[in-house]
Amino acid sequence: MQLTLEAIRMIDTIAKVNSYEQASEILQSPTTTLIEEISEIEKKLGLVFFEKREDQMILTPTGQLLLEEGRILLGAVTDLEARLQKMAGGVELELNIVFDELFPLEEIMPLFTRFKNSLVATELNISREVMMGAWEALLKFRADIIVALGEGPSGGGYSTYPIGVVPFIFTVAPTHPLATQEGALTKHDLLKYPAIMLSDSARSLPRRQRTPHEWEKVITVNTLQDKIALQIAGVGHGFLPKKQAQAYLDAGTLVTKEVVEGYREETLYLAWRTHDEGLALNWWKEALAEKWLS
Repeated sequence: MQLTLEAIRMIDTIAKVNSYEQASEILQSPTTTLIEEISEIEKKLGLVFFEKREDQMILTPTGQLLLEEGRILLGAVTDLEARLQKMAGGVELELNIVFDELFPLEEIMPLFTRFKNSLVATELNISREVMMGAWEALLKFRADIIVALGEGPSGGGYSTYPIGVVPFIFTVAPTHPLATQEGALTKHDLLKYPAIMLSDSARSLPRRQRTPHEWEKVITVNTLQDKIALQIAGVGHGFLPKKQAQAYLDAGTLVTKEVVEGYREETLYLAWRTHDEGLALNWWKEALAEKWLS
């Protein structure tokens, strides 16, 4: 087998700098040796990964395909090495935390200060996903711990802990036609106007986003900020987490309306892979649970 991880690393390095000479400096290997190794791999596989254009080495379509898949393997190995180091030392080099886009991050700001002042010297990487995207990040090893709205997929491999609920309210701009309509709004009332919805960020897991009726107008966005902005502008209607909507209700840029049908709250889950351990992971598990259950 000629296409080893080391071979993929060499090809990846050459592709990034478009030069055998520069790649040899990075890899600390003689240029002639690097050229010979790549040529030998190409010969045995019957493939060509690079072609020379002027003074640069450019990937062929075969080389591009190789790196599209090969970089995934390199990333997986890097993740595995980090996990093994974590198991050996007990302290993670970094911790990846994913919060659902609807999670009010401002409410846990004191936790970041506490962690910074703790004795756990771990780098934090914070990112956002929507709905099943957070669960997918956990299962695909892009996250070590997540705070997600709604239940995760079946199949196990992770531990969960319900830490509360997030209530939702239906909101529109005061200039929207639904704002002055009397009584509770029915499904028929809502279908007359566009709904502003967050798009589930999952790439491979089945998405949780409800399927609109074929005659329903829907505008999907990737961030809560954009959803709120469109609703304030009167472009459409939708449900918002009550805590995040409150400031806009107080300012009068949004109003809330009663609806006959619609969800009222979502369970908030803390989740991590079942067999993962580490000082930083355990610190955040305890801190988040304590914050939301206190």
